[in-house]
Amino acid sequence: MKTPLFLLILATIIPFSIRILSSINYYWDYIEHIFTPEASSQVYDFIVVGSGSSGFVVAYRLSQNYKVLLLEAGGDPIFLSSIPGLALELLGYSEHDWCYKSVTQKSVAFSHDNQKFYHNRGKVLGGTSTLNYMMYVRGNPLDYENWANITRDSDWNYDNLLPFFKKSIRNYWGSFQGNAREHRISNSNPPSVEKHYGSNPYGFLTIETQQWGSMLENLNRAGEELGYKANIDVNGPQTPGMGQIEVTQRNGTRSSTYSGLRDKLVNRKNLRISKYSQATKIKLDESGRACGVWYYRHGKKHLAKATKEVIISAGSYDSPKLLMLSGIGPKEEIASLGIKPKIDLPVGRNLQDHFGTFIMPFTTKEFSSFMFERDMGMSAFYEYFTNGTGVLTAPSAITGQFFFSSTTSTRSDWPDIQIVFVPVAPSQMIIDSFGRAMSIKKEIFSEVITPVIGQDGFAFYVGLVRPRSTGVVTLKDKNPFSDPLIDPQPYSHPDDMRALIEGINLSIKLVEETKSFKEVDAKYVAQPISACRLHKFRSDAYWACVTKHTANSVWHPVGTCKMGHKDDPTAVVDSKLRLLKTKGLRVIDASIMPKIVNGNTNAPVIMIGEKGADMILDYWAQQNLVCNYMEYIKYLDNQRCYYY
Repeated sequence: MKTPLFLLILATIIPFSIRILSSINYYWDYIEHIFTPEASSQVYDFIVVGSGSSGFVVAYRLSQNYKVLLLEAGGDPIFLSSIPGLALELLGYSEHDWCYKSVTQKSVAFSHDNQKFYHNRGKVLGGTSTLNYMMYVRGNPLDYENWANITRDSDWNYDNLLPFFKKSIRNYWGSFQGNAREHRISNSNPPSVEKHYGSNPYGFLTIETQQWGSMLENLNRAGEELGYKANIDVNGPQTPGMGQIEVTQRNGTRSSTYSGLRDKLVNRKNLRISKYSQATKIKLDESGRACGVWYYRHGKKHLAKATKEVIISAGSYDSPKLLMLSGIGPKEEIASLGIKPKIDLPVGRNLQDHFGTFIMPFTTKEFSSFMFERDMGMSAFYEYFTNGTGVLTAPSAITGQFFFSSTTSTRSDWPDIQIVFVPVAPSQMIIDSFGRAMSIKKEIFSEVITPVIGQDGFAFYVGLVRPRSTGVVTLKDKNPFSDPLIDPQPYSHPDDMRALIEGINLSIKLVEETKSFKEVDAKYVAQPISACRLHKFRSDAYWACVTKHTANSVWHPVGTCKMGHKDDPTAVVDSKLRLLKTKGLRVIDASIMPKIVNGNTNAPVIMIGEKGADMILDYWAQQNLVCNYMEYIKYLDNQRCYYY
């Protein structure tokens, strides 16, 4: 099918618009910087590095009572980022994306450019919540029970974290308004009864059920035919089965931490947001306490001082990078780069991420799916801008999701596979967009998609969400502007590949062995890819080969500043998110997760921001009781009781 002129124009306009609008934002800030230069002496109560899903929340909560500096390496989001249906098209542009790449992989990524994975991360206010697919998934309650066991701190179990999930919600407009069910995950007695949503006047997120959905009913009924629950609430709490997509959107537009908090911060004098400001080093005083941050803004180096704490919320790649540049990390490793070691901690280890692969193409009867060339016309944009509805509310037209436990999972009620249903017909746009965003060579997509272009169809994305494999983040050199070295090492544990193959087989079974998909003439029509022709088609060995060629990250990196008990040799922060072996320094972002949650990570990271801010406020509210005036007179040391 020939690509319509409208889509060709759109494909040209989007990259041009990203560059022009981002340049306007940058130079506007640069002009402001010229006329209002940085003060020679900047002193704040708290400095927060990174304005992403957690950092923006932390800065917002702390600045209600204290003077806060928020450092962000990027600038304001462009308006295109508010349109969910353009999410994929916005990835991979350095104006608002770090565009990181992994180191060359040895046993995977064979069909990726230079055998490297892309790792898209937001370099913009709101961080990756400004670029992501907006799926609101909290994870499984057992994820958090595991955290509580690892840290030996029950504050991190699901029952105790639920209020922090709810705290961010300003409006819940989803399909589960009445969800109030009894659940007992921890050893609480009697079991707690909680509403899982609700509305909070102090929140900022709006959560909706995805407003566009093609063939969702077929997916739900197919799951029921195979014995799985349908229409589950994946957050209420999560159970194995099929469910709709809940998203952080408001009337069909993106609801990021930035867009949700922007209006609340207009007149807040306690908070200074410094854009295009890249932190390069944490300043430690002679006692090892964090007391400031060095950063560059528009080519000039500045120092901001913190009288209370420095909070690092730069994400699972840049938080460990900043710590290691500051002399905090594996002692011998950072010393070999010419950085003076100050605190020896396993920073950058324990990297975990969600990797998976697309299983496609499936074909269906005409007009049952979304087809770019046929359905992405001016009418789709008119519907979106007029009513806030239609396919542009759905990034990549994703419709539903399915959680299930493979035979390698430790528990049947703790899923390790997430299957995402993508009812998008095969097209040249798919080849071009996914190839660009994921660095997968276009030839491998073309090989399987080109023969069925013009037919309606769909795909499944099969993801491993409780991986056993771990990777590492290290420094390339001591230059703060060099990208970190990212080595995710997916599928290095043999159980991970076995679990993923079970997910692949189940996705095909959903189509080939259910009446629900036969009603729409659904068929799996892929031919063996040439790189894996030596293996029997659809055998486990074949799927392992396909995965090693086409697997990609869905950009959920966690764990590189692991939270743990103070006696845990693999821990970087304690259960209060305080960096071990120092004072006045916390990490509050996805990097503190000791184990990755079994779903999309944005909602848990926002929760971590709420939890971290609450712990900081609670700590400083108690200081008059802990370090009273008589103790200060006695010891003449106002830092004596910082952490107890």
